Amino acid sequence: MKKTALLIGLACTSLPACAQTDQFITAAYDGMKFQVPESPVIVGSLGADNDILLVKYSHTIGKQYISFGTENTLETGGCKWSDFFEATLSKDKAHSCDKASVESFQKVFIEGGDSGTWEIGDKAYYHFLSDQGASFVFFQSNNGNLIKLESDFLDADGFLRVLGDLQAEE
Repeated sequence: MKKTALLIGLACTSLPACAQTDQFITAAYDGMKFQVPESPVIVGSLGADNDILLVKYSHTIGKQYISFGTENTLETGGCKWSDFFEATLSKDKAHSCDKASVESFQKVFIEGGDSGTWEIGDKAYYHFLSDQGASFVFFQSNNGNLIKLESDFLDADGFLRVLGDLQAEE
């Protein structure tokens, strides 16, 4: 009887622990692996100029998504990507990037949100987070492409979880 009660008690305490465990699946993009939340409604890829991978978690158009896109055509005002993002995030107006390009990017991505740089390993991840819509993280892939990670529901911790288990695609 004691064994049965112990097993029932153990089973009851184990179920909530399992239910609270966040589950993730691996998404591969541009030679890298990322951890995204499990159970997407749909996963799709569009191989045009921006080569987009979309992971959707809702049937509602434009809601609950994570996307990975190649942004090699981003207008940086003649700067390297890292210099451009540092210029957009800096309060210092003295930089070598085109002023109009920097100001345009700031108006779209920085105003009204949280922005900064995350350092993971030897890479910089430039984040632009919003409470009102889509949030973005830009970084250079292992293949040398500029990647834009976008989501309308991930917060800073969610983005870091997606990025935190970075590894080369085997």
